[in-house]
Amino acid sequence: MKVNRRNFLSLSGYTFLFSQFPSYSWSQINNNKILILIELQGANDGLNTVIPYNQDFYYNLRPTIGIQKSKILTIDNENGLHYSLKNLANLFEKGELKIIQNLGYPHPILSHFRSIDIWETGGDGKSQNRDGWLVKSLDEYSKKINLDAKAIFLDDSNSIFRGGHEGYLGPNALGLKAQKLEIRDTVFPESEKKNFDLLNELIQKRKASNISLNKFAHKLENKKRYFQFGGLRNKGGQLAIQLSNVCNMIGAGINIPVFKTALGSFDTHNDQVSTHRRLLQNLDISILLTTKALKNLGVWKNTIIMTYSEFGRRAKENGSRGTDHGMAAPHFLIGGDINGGIVGEYEDLSNLWNNNINYKVDYRSLYEFVLREHFKIKNNPFSEFKDNIIV
Repeated sequence: MKVNRRNFLSLSGYTFLFSQFPSYSWSQINNNKILILIELQGANDGLNTVIPYNQDFYYNLRPTIGIQKSKILTIDNENGLHYSLKNLANLFEKGELKIIQNLGYPHPILSHFRSIDIWETGGDGKSQNRDGWLVKSLDEYSKKINLDAKAIFLDDSNSIFRGGHEGYLGPNALGLKAQKLEIRDTVFPESEKKNFDLLNELIQKRKASNISLNKFAHKLENKKRYFQFGGLRNKGGQLAIQLSNVCNMIGAGINIPVFKTALGSFDTHNDQVSTHRRLLQNLDISILLTTKALKNLGVWKNTIIMTYSEFGRRAKENGSRGTDHGMAAPHFLIGGDINGGIVGEYEDLSNLWNNNINYKVDYRSLYEFVLREHFKIKNNPFSEFKDNIIV
């Protein structure tokens, strides 16, 4: 199945506009750099997301859960996307989606909690860093740019911003409800999710912060455009709700460079086909609505949407029509100024070790790319991982 532009869903019916903006500089908003992180909680099955449909061993490894060739959205002569990702396929066709294959790290750990800890702190499998991978760079970035906050998470997990102090917020700071997701609730310690909202701490510590927070609240109260995703027939689900809140903050003129959202659960050990289809549909629709909103706001060229997950899944299906924990997986970079395409390759599926796809691209080179190219932080904590494969 060849994707075409008619497969686009219309944003009509999902975007609602009302009220008026306060007076502030639209040119300043349009120049702000924005990174929207989407965590695919539970470990997305990359092999059924970006499919090497010309490898016969794909179907040998997956006799019941393999995607039929007639349903695959072909994006080049070797690879295609899951049929639920029609809008991502169109973004790929327009050059606004980059797919990085085989992301992973040298000493893979297949524990949800330990591996996501590595991804979110920039570790290598043998050790992990104490702070979130963005914290040091955002602290430096905030010295050059006037920010309302450095980062905010919209789901129920704060671990990616651990070690961050002033300027790192949770959903309660905006009176929003954290979106609870299955995988974080079931396999991650409760202590990781509690008492992270630093807004109250800021108010108590610094009288001056009240001025900043009042401006913050004023921008939200006077927002011109209100985006509401996820409520109409549950299109996009919980991820869409989080992303609509992101668009509301951007539309209100709030300058936050990093927003963290999440979609789960991708831990598909059993009966994967229907669950994976639903999750990818939610991802696809949520990204569609978000891209249209960001284009409407005039910030698409300065935005990157990036997916990540704790690990991939094994190439061979298990006995329960699902997949078990694996190593490497593909991830997406989406944006108006992205040099789209696909980089990296799957290994020969007929020659795997323990049915695992071994990593070929260190995930820290992706972090280095985002910090260097998007935020223009040349000397960042991941400079040693600069990899010409991600361009």
